[in-house]
Amino acid sequence: MDSNDLLHIWQTGNQDLLKDLHFEADQLEGFLKPRITKASRSINLNLAVYMILQVAAIALIGVDVYGYRRNPLLLAVLVTMLIICTACLGYGVFLANYLRQINLARYDLVTMIQKRIKAYGIHYEIWMWMGAVSTLCLVYALNAWIDNDQGTYRINKPIVFVGISLAFLVFIYGAQKINQWVVLREIKAYLADLQANVLEQSHQLETTKKQYGIVSVMLFLVLILFFVWGIVKAFA
Repeated sequence: MDSNDLLHIWQTGNQDLLKDLHFEADQLEGFLKPRITKASRSINLNLAVYMILQVAAIALIGVDVYGYRRNPLLLAVLVTMLIICTACLGYGVFLANYLRQINLARYDLVTMIQKRIKAYGIHYEIWMWMGAVSTLCLVYALNAWIDNDQGTYRINKPIVFVGISLAFLVFIYGAQKINQWVVLREIKAYLADLQANVLEQSHQLETTKKQYGIVSVMLFLVLILFFVWGIVKAFA
């Protein structure tokens, strides 16, 4: 049985036929490698999206620096934000290249997965906070640009402002953390199967995905109903 046969059985919904069998290493590698690549795409997408946001933040902060050039306090804040966003962008370039080098190196699949897990658990953890901070900087820069009143900017409720900022920071990080958890869970399951020459963890993962998929659809429908109800109430 080659990887194409495994894929055919898997796609036809007969995973139960495979979960207790033992396979040759090359069979599993051919079958699981594309799935591992697919599981990692959201990490690569996250990197690309937040690097674009960082470039936008740097450009907008640059505009704000000119607009607040006669305000020493805000100028210092903006320059600090500019340095932070530039450093975050530089780290993003480093991380993207680091992950690319893992993919290009001639590691066996188990070693490659182990290196990815390590990168996702250490370097990517730092990146998630950087992504959250740089996004917050982008929001600040946008507000500063919109509310620029002849080089002055007023925060009417500092405590509320700080509270909302912290909540926003935690929310952005949390959204990324959920995605990281899902990706790590998937590739760790594939790694366990590769090391044991079975598809047991992959089978359990597929079952869990279907269950989560049903729950997600139900939650989405509930949110849609609440949204429609809110519109009806608003115009009633």
